[in-house]
Amino acid sequence: MMQPMLNRLLLALCALAFTLCASPDGRAAEATCEIDRPVMFGGLDWDSNAFNTEVARIILERGYGCETDVLPGSTLPLITGLGQGDIDVIMEVWRDNATEPWDAAVEAGNAVSLGTNFPDAVQGWFVPRYVIEGDAARGIEAMAPDLRSVSDLKEHWQLFRDPEVPTKGRFYNCILGWSCEEQSTRKLKGYGLDRFYTNFRPGTGAALAAAIASAHERGEPILAYYWGPTWVLGAYDLAMLEEPPYSEAAWEAFNADPEQNPPVAFPTVEVIVGANAQFVRDAPEISQFLRNYETSGQMVSEALAYLWANEGATARDAALHFIETRGDVWREWVSPEIAARVTGERETIAKSFPVTLEFPVEQWVNDAMKHFVAQYGDAFQAVSNMLLAVIVSLEALLNWLPWWILILTVAGIAFHASRKPVLPLTLAATLFLIGLLGLWDLAVQTLALMIVSVLVAVLIGLPAGIGMASSGLARRIMLPVLDAMQTLPSFVYLIPALMLFGLGKVPALFATVIYATPPLIRLVDLGLRNVDPRLVEVAADLGADAKCQLIDIKLPLALPSIMAGVNQTTMMALSMVVIASMIGARGLGEEVLLGIQRLDIGRGLVAGIAIVALAIVFDRITQAYGGTRDRVPPR
Repeated sequence: MMQPMLNRLLLALCALAFTLCASPDGRAAEATCEIDRPVMFGGLDWDSNAFNTEVARIILERGYGCETDVLPGSTLPLITGLGQGDIDVIMEVWRDNATEPWDAAVEAGNAVSLGTNFPDAVQGWFVPRYVIEGDAARGIEAMAPDLRSVSDLKEHWQLFRDPEVPTKGRFYNCILGWSCEEQSTRKLKGYGLDRFYTNFRPGTGAALAAAIASAHERGEPILAYYWGPTWVLGAYDLAMLEEPPYSEAAWEAFNADPEQNPPVAFPTVEVIVGANAQFVRDAPEISQFLRNYETSGQMVSEALAYLWANEGATARDAALHFIETRGDVWREWVSPEIAARVTGERETIAKSFPVTLEFPVEQWVNDAMKHFVAQYGDAFQAVSNMLLAVIVSLEALLNWLPWWILILTVAGIAFHASRKPVLPLTLAATLFLIGLLGLWDLAVQTLALMIVSVLVAVLIGLPAGIGMASSGLARRIMLPVLDAMQTLPSFVYLIPALMLFGLGKVPALFATVIYATPPLIRLVDLGLRNVDPRLVEVAADLGADAKCQLIDIKLPLALPSIMAGVNQTTMMALSMVVIASMIGARGLGEEVLLGIQRLDIGRGLVAGIAIVALAIVFDRITQAYGGTRDRVPPR
């Protein structure tokens, strides 16, 4: 009697297990991915690509049982990586902005197009709408009511005045190294605007977006290239200036010979999904899903508006929202079985720390920064103008001096520091090498920024180090602050610099000083603390007050340590030149960044050699001043 009951119970349990396995929610029913490694996506540095990438990742992870990963980077390196097999999929390939590397990868058989992601991407030159129409809610009056097209910009260059070149306006171009940057540069000349505007080229998409956001928060005018769909166009009311109407023949003629053919409006761009050819062969089902993947510019803009409407939301959050609300779209990309897997599980993130104890620090900081910029942006702009005037004046002086006088001046400083002829000759030859490489003017720009940055760092670091050495309480307070300043990634300093000062030399100076000052403060403190206290006591017994003890005894004896601090500060400041180029600081760093963006090895190497040459000059001179020099002739 018991045996038949046990058999029926076992059969019921087996049927239940089979039902669970066949259920969309049953984990045993998960599909096995076609490839036995993570699918690698190209993490291009703009929001629409991040959103599309996260949508594709969620569908692959839930519906196809795949692991996924993202490799961040800019357009050209990632397209190159796609051709080499380091990247499997790029969700947004803007072929018109990356023509050469994409065509080369396709012609070599290493990359393929999986179809159109969205066919209606727009690009053009924009100004905030309040520049033309005003904004009564914010108390902003119209600044240029007659500004409608690019041809009107000649009359309004003063409205967009470049703080670095006050005789011209500033045009924020497309990202350095992209095709749209070259096209906008040709347009600037073709419209005759190069005589009225400087061609300001941001180093990254984030820097350009930050410049627009900062200007909009302060209600200031800005003229910039931008594209859509993006969160910027969704968050801020920007007006695209009119251009002569686009036609394929006129566009091709302009790009082929801009000297003879007038510019026209940018074409509406078709953005495709690109994939590595071998990956497509290895994963046909995944590739079919990616071929079916199709959105529109309006659809992506609406999805990105979710990021703006929800403070602290990420691209992953926007993608999850899209999965939940736009099933009418993405279900067309996959089979019903896979769609059931995707919706069968709401993504949860396991956390070992109680969620209720978490504080929204990120949101607080963002809100505080937005309020700070709105309230005190004008004051920081005034400070920015003063610092910029110093940098520009020094740069003009260095450019005014003949190159050979500048080299002789550096040689004279080197001789004064070392009292030996070898060092001046070596450093003069090093600077002459920069001229031979054709980078003299760019090196002068970097040199001016470096000199001002180091001077500001010394003005801050020397008294701060003296204060630390003279007060135990000050030392205990400042040490953790210095630890944080040296531990934070240098890129972090660019964020407040961008919001407070915009793009250009001043935010580069701000970020450089914060990054490079701590070693000087520490070494000034160390040098003063290592002065023999008996010497200080003798000076005190002879009637020297604290000021005389510091100036006549402590600082001279601590000079080697102080100069070592200046040396370290100088080297760290010079290491920031490439990073500073990402926010519009021109000079040798811009050449390195351009070499990276265009994969131009020679260009990057030559600029790198010039930076090393400047580093040698600064390093040897500061070391010589910090070393022991016998100034008394031997008897």
